[in-house]
Amino acid sequence: MTRRHARHIVFTVLVIAVFSAAAYALQETPTLQQITEVRIRAEEGNAAAQVTLGGWYFAGSGMPQDTDEGVRWWRQAAEQGHLPAQTGLAGRYLDGRGVAQDAAEAVRWYRMAAEQGDSEVLRWFQVTAEQGSVEAQLTLGGMYFAGRGVVRDEAAAAPWYRRAAEQGDAEALQWIRQMADQGLGAARVALGGMYFAGRGVPEDAVEAVRWYRMAAEQGDAEAQQILGGVYAAGRGVAQDAGEAVRWYRMAAEQGDAEAQLAFGTMYAAGRGVARDEVEAARWVRRAAEQGHASAQVKLGGMYEAGSGVLQDVAEAMVWYRLAARQRGGGEVEAWGGAEQGDAELAWLHREAGQGNAGAQQILGVMYTDGRVVARDEVEATRWYRRAAEQGDVMAQFSLGVAYAAGRGVAQDAGEAVAWYRRAAEQGHAVAQFTLGLSYDNGDGVAQNAGEAVVWYRRAAEQGDVMAQFTLGVAYADGRGVAQDEAEAVRWFRRAMAQPSLGGMYFADRGVAQDDVNTHMWLDLAAARSTSELQESVIQSRDTVAQWMTLNQIAEAQRLAREWDAAHPREP
Repeated sequence: MTRRHARHIVFTVLVIAVFSAAAYALQETPTLQQITEVRIRAEEGNAAAQVTLGGWYFAGSGMPQDTDEGVRWWRQAAEQGHLPAQTGLAGRYLDGRGVAQDAAEAVRWYRMAAEQGDSEVLRWFQVTAEQGSVEAQLTLGGMYFAGRGVVRDEAAAAPWYRRAAEQGDAEALQWIRQMADQGLGAARVALGGMYFAGRGVPEDAVEAVRWYRMAAEQGDAEAQQILGGVYAAGRGVAQDAGEAVRWYRMAAEQGDAEAQLAFGTMYAAGRGVARDEVEAARWVRRAAEQGHASAQVKLGGMYEAGSGVLQDVAEAMVWYRLAARQRGGGEVEAWGGAEQGDAELAWLHREAGQGNAGAQQILGVMYTDGRVVARDEVEATRWYRRAAEQGDVMAQFSLGVAYAAGRGVAQDAGEAVAWYRRAAEQGHAVAQFTLGLSYDNGDGVAQNAGEAVVWYRRAAEQGDVMAQFTLGVAYADGRGVAQDEAEAVRWFRRAMAQPSLGGMYFADRGVAQDDVNTHMWLDLAAARSTSELQESVIQSRDTVAQWMTLNQIAEAQRLAREWDAAHPREP
């Protein structure tokens, strides 16, 4: 999660860098008169002038480069509450550029910016806190508790304080206890979790149950769901299926998906309540419709067996597919180990063997990711191929990815393109974008910038963020299309307007997350930008570099040079 969020921030900076490069390029070196006028305003305390003057010193624009003097002017602006100065100064303290490296001082300036509502800095705190920074966790807890820079939300403060307290921070533990004593349900749940796990406090299941019960009796759905599980397992209390059902019901009726699944399971098993398969299916469906992977698998099994619903193999496949497509934690527990999970897996194999393309594609995903079954790329490719040959668009794209990477088959760029094309012609946006890249780079097909633009456009018009951005670059550079800055701006704006910017490419596009490519793109963006913007891009690139080996960084730099040489911009 942390890397996914970090890439989201990094890629946003990248888009802004390329989008703004033309504007920066139009700025001329300041004249002596301009420098004199700005200096007078800066010395009079004008924060904007102080930032401008500092930026000139950093860039050596119209004057000798002097980072110390740049820092001095930015500090004066930052102390007046100027947001860009605060974030710029924080970045320098974080990286040690022009000042002694000082993480605490960086956090101090970032906190000031975040408390003014800077969304990018708030995201930086979230990423840093997720990575385990106690200081960032305390900062977020304090911001949410006091409503500084964010909408006041004590319930949102509690989890951050909990994370810090679990690392042994006494101040955070004091805040958690204070909020819990004042009746905040989220704080009581957090404290209960700490006692159950023995993190930050001595392990004590009875004390955990006490805090959970207080929150549950206030109507906190999470606490009610946890308390249902406590009674079902008999941890910290005597095991009591009837009491478990009572608490599960309360949470389920409030919409808690985990409780809905558990409540449905209790009906299916007749534990603490009369066995009722129809009622079981009703509650499992409610959880499945919220996207709960385990519930989706269970509901698929119900349709397969005709348990509580009319038997419907096609509907079972719908729910199995939804569960199989989900990435991240949860699916292994959803499928594996239990007798029902084994039966569902056997059913999928049976259906796939009988030619069901949906089942074949699901098995391909499972073997690719090593979920439920042992990871086996050869077996994955075998199932993708069988589905792809029947026209399954997801399988066609996945097979293209397998050929491109040499996973389960001999690497073959031409075969990869053939499968990308089949998926692209069916309207698969990511396949269209990937096919465009193949034409752009001459990978598996003759290089053809014009054909690349055709496929970029098809994907971009479907809302694919990376395609929109890349199409903007094509218009800005006049590559494969007549140069048109207005059209470039239009596509950049469409990409930036999407809340998922960056996340689709770096989080889950059917290809591995790739720090080398991220670093490469940031290198290219740095070469296209100037002044303060360039500083931000370089800082983002250096953040990615922290996750990379020296060999990976060298490879990224080599790729950036090759890409730039192979994609000349029109004069």
